[in-house]
Amino acid sequence: MFVRACRALLELMQTRHERSRIRCQLAAMTERELQDFGMSRSEIEHELRRTVRRK
Repeated sequence: MFVRACRALLELMQTRHERSRIRCQLAAMTERELQDFGMSRSEIEHELRRTVRRK
């Protein structure tokens, strides 16, 4: 049980770190680069949350 809790905590920390890294990359993109992906700045957070829920 303790090992399972530790694994779940580690997975949560990894997910948060990955989302933070993706946010930084998206924030550094220009509007044109975001448009190439079919995204706007207002959609970034929504897409990140949607990606996490799929897992």
